[in-house]
Amino acid sequence: MTLDPHLVASSWLAELASTIQRGDVEAASELFLPNGWLRDLLVFTWDIRSLDGRGAVRSYLRQRLSNAQITEVKLEGTAHLSPQTSYVPQIRAIDVEFAFTFECHKGHGRGYCRLLPDHDGSFKAFSVMVMLSDLRGHEELRTLHLRDDLTGIPGRNMQEEFAAWVRSVETKPYVLIVGAGQTGLQLAARFKSMQIPALVIERNARIGDNWRKRYPTLTLHTIKRHHTLLYQPYPSNWPEYTPRDKLADWLEHYASVQDLVVWTDSELQPQPKYDSATSTWNVTIIRGVEEATIRPAHIVLATGTLGEANIPDCPGRHAFCGKVLHSDGYDGGASFSGKRVIVIGAGNSSIDICQDLVFHNAQSVTMIQRSSTCVMSRDFLSSIQRTIWSDDWPVEVADFKTAAWPIGLQKRMAMANEDMMWAAEKELHDKLRKGGVQLNMGPDGAGLYLLTLERLAGLWQDKGGADLIADGSIKVKNGIFPERFSETGLVFSDGSELPADAVIFATGYIPIKESNRKLFGDDVINQTTEVYGLDAEGELKGSYRPSGHPGLWFATGDFFTSRFYSKLLALQIKARQLGIVPTTPALE
Repeated sequence: MTLDPHLVASSWLAELASTIQRGDVEAASELFLPNGWLRDLLVFTWDIRSLDGRGAVRSYLRQRLSNAQITEVKLEGTAHLSPQTSYVPQIRAIDVEFAFTFECHKGHGRGYCRLLPDHDGSFKAFSVMVMLSDLRGHEELRTLHLRDDLTGIPGRNMQEEFAAWVRSVETKPYVLIVGAGQTGLQLAARFKSMQIPALVIERNARIGDNWRKRYPTLTLHTIKRHHTLLYQPYPSNWPEYTPRDKLADWLEHYASVQDLVVWTDSELQPQPKYDSATSTWNVTIIRGVEEATIRPAHIVLATGTLGEANIPDCPGRHAFCGKVLHSDGYDGGASFSGKRVIVIGAGNSSIDICQDLVFHNAQSVTMIQRSSTCVMSRDFLSSIQRTIWSDDWPVEVADFKTAAWPIGLQKRMAMANEDMMWAAEKELHDKLRKGGVQLNMGPDGAGLYLLTLERLAGLWQDKGGADLIADGSIKVKNGIFPERFSETGLVFSDGSELPADAVIFATGYIPIKESNRKLFGDDVINQTTEVYGLDAEGELKGSYRPSGHPGLWFATGDFFTSRFYSKLLALQIKARQLGIVPTTPALE
């Protein structure tokens, strides 16, 4: 008998709608597999939650289902989101998956469901995601604000109205976004569409300088569809892996096209004070040589998941006759031609720099690997990304379907496929082991993607470095760490010494929370939760969700994360702007 996905989806959704209408939590939870998951994005609470297993789903809904007031549950007829069958390679099964819409007491909602047959053949939920998509009466704008055609309307002037809006945002922003990288700009674009006045400040002289100042061979490791910016796709002839300077210029272009209000050469001054009586911050900004004071209700820190450069303490640096720098200050391999270079660290920056040094004829290049690294090929990971962010459907659809997978479930499926990942990368790993690289397969064997979410360190995507390690062009010393400098090189923990003309620390960055401690002070930062990594439910800690301190938010993660989660943060802030939720709601 041929499987009819529309019939399966309609039947299951009708049962769900009926149980919700009756308020029957027990029956609703029975629509999930025993190991099914529920991901709640602001529907049942004002937080981001994931529930693992029928029992957890039952307990969660028992406390919240009736208050959500869910009605009008319907299949979504949008192309690419209507009921369909799909092969899920991680579990080697065919599911029935579909999107649906609903109304709730907060506003409009959307959901995405993946069904699998139970032991008796009936289809039940393997995973369900529900999401608040808009606040009723305050829906996201689909056209640039104040840019509609006003020709022929007496008394209206588009340019004057837009200029007045900019002045209003600059003097009375509801939100201050610190950092005009891809995360800060996508947030600003989303806030603008949600009619949340947001001012962005950037300490560099130009938007994109945070990328222009990185090492010159840097290109993004993800495909262009993955790192597309919100609302604004790249031209059709854009390179698959965006180079550093192209991205920097595109960010500058994006801010202009999206009409974002950005102050460059501007720095937030220590320490902004929060006034709990007015629920606003007292903020001083130095813009060029001028001082400005504003009182936003919210500050969003979008200064990068990882903050200031981390250089481990290594005695004797003053005695070393060579050059010492962090990868953050590496400006290309030309000046290292003929030099003996040691690179401390074995992550993405390290391998990129080592390759560049070889290509610029450094006399010797030695990578110091202090602990094992998760290495997967860019080609392998890109092939997975192309199945998700396919050219066959819009980026928004890909984001929605990707976000429908609870991260904890993604990890569990990845762990079950550890052997497959090792097998797929055997040729690459053989080359690396030949050169002395110690390898792992990420947290609990879950692979590189989960490692980026849990640590954002100890990994690299290989695009030729393994070949240079295998042939000896890049030498590797593993399981040791630098103990002290000598006049002519580095002495290591095993007692060995390596001569060098230059030492480059590719040792990562200080986390965003600690990087902002001096700026905000201990009193504020100590009230915030951990930021980044995964919590017990598998959700990002402290990112795009309440931080623990009123009016202070952290925005972290890659392009997809900030593109999708920007809506969740905008909804939370808009709800506070409208008085729908208190400024300091209790954390669950």
